[in-house]
Amino acid sequence: MDQPDGCSAIRILLVDDEPSFRTSLAEMLREDGHGVGDHGAPAHVPALSSLKDVAILITDYEMPGTSGLALADAFHAQHPHVPVILVTAYRTTSLDAQVLDRPFLRFVQKPVDYVVLHTLIHEVCAGRRP
Repeated sequence: MDQPDGCSAIRILLVDDEPSFRTSLAEMLREDGHGVGDHGAPAHVPALSSLKDVAILITDYEMPGTSGLALADAFHAQHPHVPVILVTAYRTTSLDAQVLDRPFLRFVQKPVDYVVLHTLIHEVCAGRRP
């Protein structure tokens, strides 16, 4: 896909407990030229302080153990200028309110339309602060 905003070859951290979703999304992101670190649970992610090259975190909301929202908050505390995209099949008004309370966080509903996600990735990439 075209990447006119200079966001090609960025490093994306992907955390989702659904192996088929995670694998196919990681493959599509790699085909678009991005580096992808993909993990099946927040517990499998390396120390957040060590992830200095990550440009965007994409995480599922509903996972065993730590939720994607808790991961997003912890990641944001370490990397305040890195946007986070939260994906979930379980969207609620309560979750919408929690997302709105976090300006670094964006939301995508599952099933994910890759064109929509791709557009959002480049939108948040282009808008992130140095």
